Amino acid sequence: MSPGTNVFVNQMDMATSTIYIFSTKDLTLKGNVSGGSWGLATLSRDGNTAYMASGFLSRVAYGTGEDVLQIFDVPTNTVKKEIILPFKLTQYTPDASQLRLSADEKFIYIQNATPATSVTVVDLEKGSVVKEIPSPGCYGIYPTENGYSYSTICSDGSFVTFKLSPDGQSFTSRKSKKIFDVDEDPIFLASDRVNSDLVFLSYNGNIYRLSDASGIIKRVDFIPVAKGIAGNWGASGYGVISYDSAAGVMFMTMSSNRHEGSHHHGATEIWAYDMKKKKILSRSPVKDISTIAVVKGEQTNLFGLDIKKNIIVKYDINPKTGYSLRKSGQRTDFGFATMIMGAH
Repeated sequence: MSPGTNVFVNQMDMATSTIYIFSTKDLTLKGNVSGGSWGLATLSRDGNTAYMASGFLSRVAYGTGEDVLQIFDVPTNTVKKEIILPFKLTQYTPDASQLRLSADEKFIYIQNATPATSVTVVDLEKGSVVKEIPSPGCYGIYPTENGYSYSTICSDGSFVTFKLSPDGQSFTSRKSKKIFDVDEDPIFLASDRVNSDLVFLSYNGNIYRLSDASGIIKRVDFIPVAKGIAGNWGASGYGVISYDSAAGVMFMTMSSNRHEGSHHHGATEIWAYDMKKKKILSRSPVKDISTIAVVKGEQTNLFGLDIKKNIIVKYDINPKTGYSLRKSGQRTDFGFATMIMGAH
């Protein structure tokens, strides 16, 4: 594959899921790798290895089958290894929180739902499953920046943090206090890191800033970003936040006239929010954008997915006008997708 930085789109399908690889410069399609149904995806930190966990069913949508973790070499678009998983993989709209690497990339954590929820732990050095961790009533995987711990969101508004032993064979768990109200202000699965803190966005457009440094989730800050802004604004989409760490700016997908069930619709604006000064810097009009990602190539750009037309859109970021966005390119070579990825 030709050199240069890449942006990745994970297309989910009932039969075959595909990770499309585009150039960040001009959105040229550089390659792709494919797996089975309901493919979950993630990347190594350097962007040279892609992982997909997906199902291969005898009758495509039902029947006997197996779940497989595929490990791809990105520069050559080839399969490096396959690891058979317990037949428990979640079959929900793909999200970054469902397939995550540990901080040192020794383990990969995989979300299960049968519908009972658990996490499969794979030792990538050994190439085998080492543990299944039950997490009833909890979903999503948020690894710590060091060691072998991860947190998960629970249905009562709390988080549980699991700490694994270095060999992955044993674990302990700690449950937090209630962090958010699941009825009045539910949060999206999407997250990002601001410095060392985890950040989530709620349906109502509120930022929850959390710390996992002590081995248990604690609420550090609550920021009602949309409060007082006319139009009943709230967050919309799937991957609803992405942080530009160099600028200290959080980008958020937002829509007006929010109501019950509108949280998965495409956004009509992308807001740039200064996390230090706690103020909105700009509001850029967009159409039907459901997922965003800040990706650093030759320059830093924001990429978005149009959920209705299956388009990846490239936006130039202008720091002189409050980090406002200007559309500078688009490409469509894929079907339904809710994930954009870039190398760290």
